[in-house]
Amino acid sequence: MCKKNYATKLCAAMTAMSIVLSGCAQSTGKEVNDNSSSTSENQITEEANDKIAEDIEEESDDIIDSEDIEESSLTPTQRNSVNMLNYMSALTQEINASSGNQMVLEEAYSSLVNDIYPNAVDTETQAEITSLMDTIENYRMITVKRKRLEYIYEQNRAQALHQAIPNPVGVLSAVQSGNILKSAVSVLYMAVDSVSSYKAATSQADFQYIQDGWELEDQELTELHNSTKNVLSYMFDMVRDYDFDGDYALSEEAIKDFVKWKSKPDSQLISKIEWFQSHKDTYQDFGPYWLELVKDYYNSEDYENCIESIRQYESVSTRIFRKDTDKANVLPMVIVAAKETLSESEYIELANSYCSEIYDNTKDDDWSLRYFVAQIYMDLNALTKDELYLKEAYEIALGNVNVLVDEQRTLNKTYMEEIQKVEADKDSTKREKEEIKKYNKLLKEQRKVELPPVSEALYLNTELLFALANEMQVSDEEQERINAILHENGKEIFLTKALDNRFWLSKKIEDINSNKIEISFDGENLSIPAAYIAEGYAIQMTISSGKKEAQIDDWSVKKVKRPKKAKECSEFIVSFESKKAKDYKYHVGDKITIKVDSVADTPDGNITLNYKVKSSKKFGIFDGIKFERQK
Repeated sequence: MCKKNYATKLCAAMTAMSIVLSGCAQSTGKEVNDNSSSTSENQITEEANDKIAEDIEEESDDIIDSEDIEESSLTPTQRNSVNMLNYMSALTQEINASSGNQMVLEEAYSSLVNDIYPNAVDTETQAEITSLMDTIENYRMITVKRKRLEYIYEQNRAQALHQAIPNPVGVLSAVQSGNILKSAVSVLYMAVDSVSSYKAATSQADFQYIQDGWELEDQELTELHNSTKNVLSYMFDMVRDYDFDGDYALSEEAIKDFVKWKSKPDSQLISKIEWFQSHKDTYQDFGPYWLELVKDYYNSEDYENCIESIRQYESVSTRIFRKDTDKANVLPMVIVAAKETLSESEYIELANSYCSEIYDNTKDDDWSLRYFVAQIYMDLNALTKDELYLKEAYEIALGNVNVLVDEQRTLNKTYMEEIQKVEADKDSTKREKEEIKKYNKLLKEQRKVELPPVSEALYLNTELLFALANEMQVSDEEQERINAILHENGKEIFLTKALDNRFWLSKKIEDINSNKIEISFDGENLSIPAAYIAEGYAIQMTISSGKKEAQIDDWSVKKVKRPKKAKECSEFIVSFESKKAKDYKYHVGDKITIKVDSVADTPDGNITLNYKVKSSKKFGIFDGIKFERQK
């Protein structure tokens, strides 16, 4: 790995001259030709160019290991140019192949804006980045849909993580918990597919809305042509300007093949690995090739080659990103592979190093990767008994909570207010107007059955934070700091009382008294104040009739009644219905127990209701039954 980057000095000289220095490496021997520059400017340019070449030569040992220099005829400058060229070519092809996948487009656009290292960008690359951003923008749809997709995806991933590691202190209580870490890794790599990733959306209206408008249209075919044409011109310019062998630049066919084989499902894993191995000569200088092999070897449980592949990536990569998120995304696999194959001391050293890399190469919103790092630190603590690892895990959990808490407050505010419809801009296209119309309709339909929101990501990280805070016995001052982050001005962070009550430190919270809650039940319908239920609820009804028992758990939200002047969530009434309960034949004397979990798997704060079926008298005749609540 390079410790210093030649591009820093290169970019500084380029900025000072205000001209393009197309060939800055000593090996190119290329002269700068700019007729508009004065004689003095040319002289300064030549001196700066010579100085940069000297610096690059002096620092080449830091940039590429001596063994790699012997194997490659590329100078550091040329290698950096090759990496940038092939990365941009592959990204272009992946974008064109994913024009209907909103998550892929969003990640690609964000990477171009935030991740590219400015010092590694020359004029041609800048033009290609701008062109590619235009292509993505033309593929993308309206902002509101993208936000909806992102929310659903993040909720699904957080729920999956919670199921994979149901006990937030699982690693603390189990030494060398390899299975837990493997489960977490499997969730980190949930497929980001435009259909399968969202089939788990809680609302069918969501799914239908997401499906609409994903077909490739004529105008997108035009974008496909333009982007292919632009990246081809970009390749010619880079090879010419930096004077490296054209074989280092992957052809369009090679890029297409790489993207095609990269997207093969795990069911074809053996065939996929075989193809990558047989084409090593073509892709061995292409960093993403080795990152893909890291994943494939891991999935095939070939852990030794998984670790070797990340080493190969490190030998050919140069700094073209501010944060190498692609590498950070595969490092959890490498860490688990190391746990399976290396000695304990080797694993501790590797995991410690790569945990730091993951954290340094992720952003605040990459909470899931950082959550995994916290799990690794807890595992390292279990192995070494070093309390510093617990402290690292604690700081990560606290940082995630501090970032995610704003999302929950926004969700709360939106839930309590009237629906905020999206208005189309005057210059919106017909398609965009139709999208906005559909989105507003979706909001209206959702509001009828919408429960108090829960950011699953915040819930997951807060659980971890509290477990670590208790384990470390943090000070009263620190407990107050956590309370202040979660409960700004003493307000609840979760609208659901049972959930919010869980997340207070060193504060006596009054237990929920179900006898004081106004609840109604008539055999087939159940009504509960919204403050005692949330997304992800679970309702289980048990009917005891003599020695027989029946279970009914198909309760779904029928409607949420919102009085016009209501200011508190507890004033909203949620009505549930059950087909099984409706069809069930109740008998006088039946005993009914209804357990309401505000959030599934929440250990406390749940409501238990008891009813007894009695005969009812109408007009002086016993001709019916009623459900009498037992308190």
